[in-house]
Amino acid sequence: MASTFTPNIQWEEPARGDDVGTWDTPVNNNGTLIDLVTGAIATIPLNNSNIVLSNAQFRSKGITFNSTLTGSVTITFPTSFTKSYEIQHLCTGSSAFTITLATTAGGQVIAVPPGETIDCFNDGSNLKFKNLERVGAYWDYAGSSVPSWVSGCTIAPYLNCDGTVFSSATFPVLAVILGGTTLPDSRGRGRAALNQGTTRFSSANGGLSGNTIYAGGGADSVTLSASQIPANIPFTLTGALNTSGVIGSGDTTVGLVTGGSATFPTGAINLNQSVVISGSINSSLGGNLHSIVQPTYIGGLTLIRAA
Repeated sequence: MASTFTPNIQWEEPARGDDVGTWDTPVNNNGTLIDLVTGAIATIPLNNSNIVLSNAQFRSKGITFNSTLTGSVTITFPTSFTKSYEIQHLCTGSSAFTITLATTAGGQVIAVPPGETIDCFNDGSNLKFKNLERVGAYWDYAGSSVPSWVSGCTIAPYLNCDGTVFSSATFPVLAVILGGTTLPDSRGRGRAALNQGTTRFSSANGGLSGNTIYAGGGADSVTLSASQIPANIPFTLTGALNTSGVIGSGDTTVGLVTGGSATFPTGAINLNQSVVISGSINSSLGGNLHSIVQPTYIGGLTLIRAA
């Protein structure tokens, strides 16, 4: 009888009575297979040519890509050997080019982030990521555009938080978490957590509701209204005091008063008598916008784990 083989990693299962006197052949082959699957690392230099993996390469636990990319490449896995992989992208020239992982079935593909080691698995038709952040987690990315390895995946693992609409059929879990199909809009905005029972953010005090997830608001400057100006603005009344502690009747200079005057009773007056002061506060002291932006730097993009 002929041997059979397991469906996932093609482990040979000799039939009863087979391999008499030659039992070492399937045993040694299986030993080599287990060694590859559990511990081997295949190192593959890349340039601009696509690669169809050999038996030893696609059976390995890990695959490392190195050398210099001069073009984008696709790495093809078989559909008959299904397992998880550790993929390491050590190529230079990766800012302009991508490494795409696919199967011969032409299903879902993923791209490998440069300079990183990722976990992925081949399910026989598709290549998929393992162990990225939870769906709904934010990723603060220092670049100015969505990375090409993200865009190079059939189903993007991350979406840019730019307020656009996404497909609930493609990203069903994210749609449940967000309560809809509109992405948060992080462009030019800081991020705060929900009030969660506190009153720290309110529409009346700050311009946005801290009880409403993804609510937007706030401003980078404000013009103070009359009700926001302090009730008492100190100014200086200047005048010569005579030796008896009174203001002379000719002294009418008042500090911070534009075109104003102080009217004194005829003759010297005691300091506890009333003095009528008329005029207006210098108009150059008000009317300008007040910045309310804390010291900030612009760090890049905020993306959300989507699938």
